[in-house]
Amino acid sequence: MSPTDTSNTQPGPVCVMQSPTTAKVWAALGVYVLSTLAASVVLLVVQPHSGIDPAALSLVQFGPALGVLATWLTFRKTVSGLLPGAVSSRRVGASVVAVVTACVFFCLLITMAAVVSGTALVGPAAVGGLPFAVFVVLQLVGAGGEEIGWRGLMQPILESRMTRFAAISATGVTWALWHVQAFAAGPVTAVCFFVSATAFAIVLGYLGNGSFRQRVLVASIGHWLINIACYLLAGDNTLDRPQIVFIAIAGVLIAAGTMTVRALQHRKQCRPGLDHEQSARAVNSPR
Repeated sequence: MSPTDTSNTQPGPVCVMQSPTTAKVWAALGVYVLSTLAASVVLLVVQPHSGIDPAALSLVQFGPALGVLATWLTFRKTVSGLLPGAVSSRRVGASVVAVVTACVFFCLLITMAAVVSGTALVGPAAVGGLPFAVFVVLQLVGAGGEEIGWRGLMQPILESRMTRFAAISATGVTWALWHVQAFAAGPVTAVCFFVSATAFAIVLGYLGNGSFRQRVLVASIGHWLINIACYLLAGDNTLDRPQIVFIAIAGVLIAAGTMTVRALQHRKQCRPGLDHEQSARAVNSPR
């Protein structure tokens, strides 16, 4: 046999990555949701005994993070096979700029609504005996505790079994319903909160891309800035009217703007391929 003859060469073993079964995927999601709810109840009970003012930092915000931990411990292989890969740091930077821009517009909208309606703005006041600067830092920590679960784990897992819009919507609805206290404040407040939460889910869900850490980073920054903007408007009484109405309307507007920009970018990305095809047809067409 010549050195280049490979007819009798046996192929080596090939490792084939098997995607998790649908049953395991939904089981992992079930563990996440149930463990998040259980952890949230425990944290609500612990809060009064912790000495931490819930206005400054609500411990229940770490319920989703504990839910992720429970899911990882029970379905590590399943979750590992579902989480998306990383994107470039340049794209992450662009996502951070985009989410900050959206939040700035949100803040401007609710501020304008308050000024026009004659509603007093709370501004950067102390919270729970803590300086406003400390409150801002604590809010970033709390936002991260939530986003580890919602946009970091739940949405990517759902994206493996449905369209991205459906995954974002399902995550947003679950996230909204998780805030049970909002639904005890009357029908108008409940509807406005539900609308605003699902709108924010669209903004955070579409602007966050890449790996688990990258998505959590972008979503946490957006979540944090939204919370700060709401506090500057209404303080700890963000469920009061008319403030919650302003928040819902502004949330819908920035969500619509996010989806519009995303659609335009998608069309622009597809255009070069279309122009190339048209050019090829023009060259090959008979004259």
